[in-house]
Amino acid sequence: MIFDSIHNKENYKEDEKIYQALCYLAEMKSWEEATPDTIIQKGSIIANPVSFVSKEEKDCMYEAHQKYIDVHYIMEGVERIATADVSSLQIKTPFSEEKDIGFYQGDESGSYLLKPGEFMVCFPSDAHKVAMMEKSPKTVKKVVVKIRV
Repeated sequence: MIFDSIHNKENYKEDEKIYQALCYLAEMKSWEEATPDTIIQKGSIIANPVSFVSKEEKDCMYEAHQKYIDVHYIMEGVERIATADVSSLQIKTPFSEEKDIGFYQGDESGSYLLKPGEFMVCFPSDAHKVAMMEKSPKTVKKVVVKIRV
């Protein structure tokens, strides 16, 4: 898992796909520029805007993927994301190969408050509980980039 500011994208040049995703995100100046199903690299990297109202932690679940790395980039609002190694959690909904997602429950290893201009990279071993509120429910607008492993 990586948690950082988009201003530090140059630190990730060694990983070509992550760096390419971060460069795409760094060029976005406003939420209005985010378009669904944006192909950054054919067959490998795709971006989608996501807008939601954050929730209490009890209303959120961990998710994990096996085929993709997720990059969560906050455009507006504040989102808390908890992480844990997927092997330390209990299965809530079995993993779906077709949808590349499984849902889990258990204790977090860490929790991060993402603000505009910050991103989190979640690898397949990183279960992540997203959409959690800071103090009260707020609208969050972010772009999620999926990078094929």
